[in-house]
Amino acid sequence: MTRTAQLDMHNVPVSRYMTPSPTAVAEEAPLEQALDLMNEHQIRHLPVLRGDTLVGLVSERDLALVETLVPDSWQTLAVAEAMSTGPYAVAPDAPLGRVARDMADAKYGSAVVVDAAGHIVGIFTTTDALDALADACNLGPTS
Repeated sequence: MTRTAQLDMHNVPVSRYMTPSPTAVAEEAPLEQALDLMNEHQIRHLPVLRGDTLVGLVSERDLALVETLVPDSWQTLAVAEAMSTGPYAVAPDAPLGRVARDMADAKYGSAVVVDAAGHIVGIFTTTDALDALADACNLGPTS
């Protein structure tokens, strides 16, 4: 890849590759509901809301961990019990390269994309990052 192509990809906003209008879950919802949403939408990360405010993120990995710790009652625990607080959040116009670097450095599986009012407008996952990489390499979709 040429230096020009690298600069062009760095200036692409994360909103170009994010998944818009992601499914979210309330912090008081039972973990079983979070798992059902993940399975239904074939996703691995769910933003967690308190009202309209982003307060956390719950992942398939979080659910698997809680299931091993509390195998008999994990489904009824609240999402707040399993979520990670302080999720990595970025603006829609955040440079894709900066978001990807931050995610790689911190080993984040996703970035929640929020507008200036703090409303969730999308989610950018490692899968989305791989789509961006494929585009940067001028590779088309697999299907």
